[in-house]
Amino acid sequence: MKLAFAGTPDFGTTVLRGLISSPHEVGLVISQPDSRKGRGRRTTQTPVSELAQSHGLALRQPASISEISDELSDYDALVVAAYGQILRPDTLYATSEGAWNVHASLLPKYRGAAPVERAIMNGETETGVTIIRMDEGLDTGPMALQHPVAIPPEMNAGELTELLADTGAKAIVESLDRLQTNTLTLVDQDSFHATYASKLSDEDRVIRWGRMVGEVHDQIRAMAPHIGARTYHPDVEGPVKIWRSTILDRAAVSSRAGYIDSENGRIAVSCGKGCLEVLELQVPGGRRLSARDFLRGNSIEGAFR
Repeated sequence: MKLAFAGTPDFGTTVLRGLISSPHEVGLVISQPDSRKGRGRRTTQTPVSELAQSHGLALRQPASISEISDELSDYDALVVAAYGQILRPDTLYATSEGAWNVHASLLPKYRGAAPVERAIMNGETETGVTIIRMDEGLDTGPMALQHPVAIPPEMNAGELTELLADTGAKAIVESLDRLQTNTLTLVDQDSFHATYASKLSDEDRVIRWGRMVGEVHDQIRAMAPHIGARTYHPDVEGPVKIWRSTILDRAAVSSRAGYIDSENGRIAVSCGKGCLEVLELQVPGGRRLSARDFLRGNSIEGAFR
Protein backbone atom coordinates (compact mmCIF):
# COMPACT_ATOMS: atom_id res chain seq x y z
CA MET A 1 0.00 0.00 0.00
CA LYS A 2 1.08 3.57 -0.64
CA LEU A 3 1.12 5.43 2.68
CA ALA A 4 1.30 8.90 4.14
CA PHE A 5 2.60 9.06 7.70
CA ALA A 6 2.06 11.72 10.37
CA GLY A 7 4.14 11.79 13.56
CA THR A 8 6.46 14.02 15.56
CA PRO A 9 8.39 12.60 18.61
CA ASP A 10 10.54 9.48 19.08
CA PHE A 11 7.45 7.26 19.38
CA GLY A 12 6.63 8.26 15.82
CA THR A 13 10.14 7.54 14.52
CA THR A 14 9.96 3.96 15.77
CA VAL A 15 6.65 3.42 13.99
CA LEU A 16 7.95 5.12 10.85
CA ARG A 17 11.03 2.87 10.81
CA GLY A 18 8.74 -0.14 10.97
CA LEU A 19 6.77 1.12 7.99
CA ILE A 20 9.92 1.93 5.99
CA SER A 21 11.20 -1.63 6.47
CA SER A 22 7.81 -3.16 5.62
CA PRO A 23 6.50 -4.10 2.15
CA HIS A 24 4.40 -0.93 2.17
CA GLU A 25 5.59 2.30 0.53
CA VAL A 26 5.89 5.49 2.58
CA GLY A 27 5.41 8.26 0.04
CA LEU A 28 4.91 11.24 2.32
CA VAL A 29 5.86 12.13 5.90
CA ILE A 30 4.10 14.89 7.84
CA SER A 31 5.48 16.30 11.09
CA GLN A 32 4.98 19.33 13.29
CA PRO A 33 7.05 22.39 12.40
CA ASP A 34 10.60 22.36 13.75
CA SER A 35 11.04 24.33 16.97
CA ARG A 36 13.56 26.93 18.13
CA LYS A 37 15.28 26.08 21.40
CA GLY A 38 18.12 27.21 23.61
CA ARG A 39 19.75 30.59 24.14
CA GLY A 40 20.65 30.93 20.47
CA ARG A 41 17.13 29.98 19.39
CA ARG A 42 18.59 27.35 17.09
CA THR A 43 16.16 25.37 14.98
CA THR A 44 15.71 21.82 16.28
CA GLN A 45 14.26 19.20 13.96
CA THR A 46 11.51 16.92 15.19
CA PRO A 47 12.70 13.31 15.46
CA VAL A 48 10.29 12.27 12.69
CA SER A 49 11.39 15.02 10.29
CA GLU A 50 15.04 14.11 10.88
CA LEU A 51 14.36 10.44 10.10
CA ALA A 52 12.35 11.30 7.00
CA GLN A 53 15.14 13.46 5.61
CA SER A 54 17.77 10.83 6.33
CA HIS A 55 15.78 8.39 4.19
CA GLY A 56 15.09 10.91 1.42
CA LEU A 57 11.33 10.85 1.99
CA ALA A 58 9.03 13.68 0.95
CA LEU A 59 8.41 15.80 4.04
CA ARG A 60 5.76 18.39 4.89
CA GLN A 61 5.62 20.40 8.12
CA PRO A 62 2.56 22.63 7.93
CA ALA A 63 1.22 24.62 10.85
CA SER A 64 -2.01 22.67 10.34
CA ILE A 65 -2.22 19.31 8.59
CA SER A 66 -5.44 20.48 6.91
CA GLU A 67 -3.26 22.73 4.73
CA ILE A 68 -2.09 19.66 2.81
CA SER A 69 -5.19 17.47 2.98
CA ASP A 70 -5.54 17.66 -0.83
CA GLU A 71 -2.16 15.93 -1.24
CA LEU A 72 -3.37 12.93 0.78
CA SER A 73 -5.77 11.80 -1.95
CA ASP A 74 -2.76 10.31 -3.76
CA TYR A 75 -2.30 7.73 -0.97
CA ASP A 76 -4.11 4.57 0.09
CA ALA A 77 -3.98 5.28 3.82
CA LEU A 78 -2.71 7.77 6.40
CA VAL A 79 -0.91 6.34 9.44
CA VAL A 80 -0.79 8.56 12.53
CA ALA A 81 1.52 8.00 15.52
CA ALA A 82 1.86 10.76 18.14
CA TYR A 83 1.48 13.55 15.58
CA GLY A 84 0.21 16.15 18.04
CA GLN A 85 -2.76 17.68 16.22
CA ILE A 86 -6.48 16.94 16.06
CA LEU A 87 -7.37 15.79 12.54
CA ARG A 88 -10.38 17.36 10.89
CA PRO A 89 -12.70 15.46 8.50
CA ASP A 90 -10.90 16.85 5.44
CA THR A 91 -7.80 14.94 6.59
CA LEU A 92 -9.42 11.92 8.24
CA TYR A 93 -11.17 10.87 5.04
CA ALA A 94 -8.72 12.15 2.43
CA THR A 95 -7.20 8.75 1.59
CA SER A 96 -9.17 5.86 0.11
CA GLU A 97 -8.73 3.66 3.21
CA GLY A 98 -8.88 6.41 5.83
CA ALA A 99 -6.60 7.33 8.72
CA TRP A 100 -5.16 4.74 11.13
CA ASN A 101 -3.83 5.62 14.56
CA VAL A 102 -1.22 3.81 16.67
CA HIS A 103 -2.49 4.49 20.20
CA ALA A 104 -0.45 3.61 23.31
CA SER A 105 -3.15 1.97 25.43
CA LEU A 106 -5.66 -0.85 25.38
CA LEU A 107 -8.64 1.19 24.26
CA PRO A 108 -11.18 2.17 25.39
CA LYS A 109 -8.98 2.69 28.48
CA TYR A 110 -6.82 5.80 28.49
CA ARG A 111 -8.12 7.73 25.55
CA GLY A 112 -6.37 11.07 25.30
CA ALA A 113 -3.01 12.78 25.52
CA ALA A 114 -1.07 10.93 28.25
CA PRO A 115 -1.96 7.22 28.18
CA VAL A 116 1.50 5.98 29.17
CA GLU A 117 1.96 8.28 32.16
CA ARG A 118 -1.60 7.81 33.40
CA ALA A 119 -1.35 4.03 33.22
CA ILE A 120 1.81 4.04 35.37
CA MET A 121 0.44 6.63 37.80
CA ASN A 122 -2.65 4.47 38.32
CA GLY A 123 -0.53 1.43 39.16
CA GLU A 124 -1.50 -0.59 36.09
CA THR A 125 0.43 -3.81 35.55
CA GLU A 126 -0.61 -4.12 31.91
CA THR A 127 -1.24 -1.77 29.00
CA GLY A 128 -0.70 -2.14 25.28
CA VAL A 129 -1.17 -0.76 21.79
CA THR A 130 -4.40 -0.39 19.85
CA ILE A 131 -4.67 0.27 16.12
CA ILE A 132 -7.86 2.15 15.29
CA ARG A 133 -9.44 3.54 12.17
CA MET A 134 -9.77 7.16 13.18
CA ASP A 135 -13.10 8.95 13.30
CA GLU A 136 -14.04 12.45 14.43
CA GLY A 137 -14.00 11.56 18.15
CA LEU A 138 -11.01 11.49 20.49
CA ASP A 139 -9.54 7.98 20.13
CA THR A 140 -13.05 6.58 19.61
CA GLY A 141 -12.69 4.83 16.26
CA PRO A 142 -13.23 1.11 15.62
CA MET A 143 -10.33 -1.16 16.61
CA ALA A 144 -8.33 -3.19 14.12
CA LEU A 145 -5.80 -4.83 16.45
CA GLN A 146 -4.64 -4.85 20.07
CA HIS A 147 -1.35 -6.09 21.52
CA PRO A 148 -0.99 -6.09 25.36
CA VAL A 149 2.32 -5.54 27.16
CA ALA A 150 3.21 -5.98 30.84
CA ILE A 151 4.39 -3.05 32.98
CA PRO A 152 7.12 -4.23 35.40
CA PRO A 153 7.05 -2.54 38.83
CA GLU A 154 10.24 -0.51 38.25
CA MET A 155 9.65 0.48 34.59
CA ASN A 156 9.41 4.22 33.94
CA ALA A 157 7.42 6.10 31.30
CA GLY A 158 10.34 6.40 28.91
CA GLU A 159 11.04 2.68 28.96
CA LEU A 160 7.37 1.85 28.55
CA THR A 161 7.00 4.30 25.66
CA GLU A 162 9.89 2.61 23.83
CA LEU A 163 8.33 -0.81 24.37
CA LEU A 164 4.94 0.38 23.15
CA ALA A 165 6.49 2.06 20.10
CA ASP A 166 8.19 -1.21 19.10
CA THR A 167 4.93 -3.07 19.65
CA GLY A 168 2.98 -0.44 17.72
CA ALA A 169 5.33 -0.59 14.75
CA LYS A 170 4.67 -4.31 14.39
CA ALA A 171 0.94 -3.92 14.99
CA ILE A 172 0.38 -1.25 12.32
CA VAL A 173 2.25 -3.26 9.70
CA GLU A 174 0.17 -6.33 10.57
CA SER A 175 -3.01 -4.26 10.34
CA LEU A 176 -2.06 -2.81 6.96
CA ASP A 177 -1.20 -6.28 5.67
CA ARG A 178 -4.68 -7.46 6.64
CA LEU A 179 -6.28 -4.35 5.22
CA GLN A 180 -4.57 -4.94 1.90
CA THR A 181 -5.78 -8.55 1.72
CA ASN A 182 -9.31 -7.74 2.92
CA THR A 183 -8.87 -9.87 6.06
CA LEU A 184 -9.05 -7.04 8.59
CA THR A 185 -12.00 -7.05 10.99
CA LEU A 186 -12.94 -3.87 12.84
CA VAL A 187 -14.54 -3.97 16.29
CA ASP A 188 -16.36 -1.03 17.85
CA GLN A 189 -15.12 0.24 21.20
CA ASP A 190 -17.26 -0.11 24.30
CA SER A 191 -17.47 3.55 25.23
CA PHE A 192 -19.30 2.71 28.46
CA HIS A 193 -15.99 1.47 29.88
CA ALA A 194 -13.84 4.26 28.43
CA THR A 195 -11.41 6.23 30.58
CA TYR A 196 -9.65 9.47 29.75
CA ALA A 197 -5.89 10.13 30.03
CA SER A 198 -5.78 13.90 30.33
CA LYS A 199 -2.68 15.96 29.61
CA LEU A 200 -0.33 16.16 32.59
CA SER A 201 -0.76 19.25 34.75
CA ASP A 202 1.73 21.03 36.99
CA GLU A 203 -0.04 19.50 39.98
CA ASP A 204 0.56 16.00 38.62
CA ARG A 205 4.29 16.62 38.88
CA VAL A 206 4.37 17.53 42.59
CA ILE A 207 4.85 14.66 45.07
CA ARG A 208 2.31 14.43 47.87
CA TRP A 209 4.16 12.52 50.57
CA GLY A 210 0.97 11.91 52.54
CA ARG A 211 -0.14 9.32 50.01
CA MET A 212 0.66 5.60 50.10
CA VAL A 213 4.21 4.70 49.12
CA GLY A 214 3.09 2.77 46.05
CA GLU A 215 1.31 5.83 44.68
CA VAL A 216 4.37 8.02 45.22
CA HIS A 217 6.65 5.47 43.54
CA ASP A 218 4.28 5.18 40.57
CA GLN A 219 4.19 8.95 40.19
CA ILE A 220 7.98 9.12 40.11
CA ARG A 221 8.12 6.38 37.45
CA ALA A 222 5.46 8.13 35.38
CA MET A 223 7.44 11.40 35.32
CA ALA A 224 10.77 9.82 34.35
CA PRO A 225 13.02 10.27 32.49
CA HIS A 226 12.03 13.62 30.93
CA ILE A 227 9.65 15.48 33.24
CA GLY A 228 10.71 14.71 36.79
CA ALA A 229 8.47 14.36 39.83
CA ARG A 230 9.29 17.23 42.13
CA THR A 231 9.27 18.02 45.80
CA TYR A 232 10.41 20.92 47.97
CA HIS A 233 12.80 21.27 50.90
CA PRO A 234 13.26 24.32 53.16
CA ASP A 235 17.04 24.30 52.60
CA VAL A 236 16.83 24.15 48.79
CA GLU A 237 15.76 27.05 46.60
CA GLY A 238 13.48 25.58 43.96
CA PRO A 239 12.15 22.10 43.31
CA VAL A 240 14.10 18.92 43.98
CA LYS A 241 13.43 16.41 41.19
CA ILE A 242 13.22 12.73 42.09
CA TRP A 243 14.13 10.61 39.09
CA ARG A 244 14.27 7.07 40.48
CA SER A 245 12.95 5.35 43.56
CA THR A 246 12.11 1.99 45.04
CA ILE A 247 9.73 0.87 47.76
CA LEU A 248 11.44 0.01 51.04
CA ASP A 249 8.38 -0.81 53.13
CA ARG A 250 4.70 -0.76 52.26
CA ALA A 251 3.39 -1.10 55.81
CA ALA A 252 5.47 1.38 57.84
CA VAL A 253 3.48 4.16 59.49
CA SER A 254 5.01 7.54 60.30
CA SER A 255 3.50 10.53 62.01
CA ARG A 256 5.44 12.82 59.68
CA ALA A 257 5.00 12.26 55.94
CA GLY A 258 8.02 13.50 53.99
CA TYR A 259 10.48 12.89 56.85
CA ILE A 260 14.00 12.14 55.53
CA ASP A 261 16.39 9.54 56.89
CA SER A 262 19.75 9.89 55.12
CA GLU A 263 22.32 7.42 56.41
CA ASN A 264 24.97 5.17 54.89
CA GLY A 265 24.61 6.71 51.44
CA ARG A 266 20.86 6.12 51.27
CA ILE A 267 17.90 8.49 51.34
CA ALA A 268 14.66 7.09 52.78
CA VAL A 269 11.48 9.16 52.93
CA SER A 270 8.36 8.41 54.96
CA CYS A 271 5.02 8.45 53.15
CA GLY A 272 1.48 8.50 54.49
CA LYS A 273 1.84 4.75 54.63
CA GLY A 274 5.10 3.04 53.79
CA CYS A 275 8.65 4.18 53.18
CA LEU A 276 10.32 5.09 49.88
CA GLU A 277 14.02 5.03 49.00
CA VAL A 278 15.19 7.80 46.66
CA LEU A 279 17.72 6.34 44.23
CA GLU A 280 18.37 9.34 41.97
CA LEU A 281 17.67 13.05 42.47
CA GLN A 282 18.55 16.49 41.17
CA VAL A 283 18.65 19.91 42.84
CA PRO A 284 18.25 23.17 40.87
CA GLY A 285 21.38 23.93 38.88
CA GLY A 286 22.84 20.48 39.53
CA ARG A 287 23.14 17.21 37.68
CA ARG A 288 21.14 14.07 38.24
CA LEU A 289 22.97 12.10 40.90
CA SER A 290 22.55 8.81 42.66
CA ALA A 291 21.63 9.21 46.31
CA ARG A 292 25.09 7.98 47.33
CA ASP A 293 26.89 10.49 45.09
CA PHE A 294 24.60 13.30 46.20
CA LEU A 295 25.30 12.64 49.89
CA ARG A 296 29.06 12.71 49.34
CA GLY A 297 28.91 16.46 48.82
CA ASN A 298 25.58 17.44 50.32
CA SER A 299 23.42 16.81 53.32
CA ILE A 300 19.67 16.73 53.38
CA GLU A 301 17.79 16.51 56.66
CA GLY A 302 14.39 17.28 58.06
CA ALA A 303 11.49 16.71 55.71
CA PHE A 304 10.28 17.33 52.21
CA ARG A 305 7.10 19.32 51.97
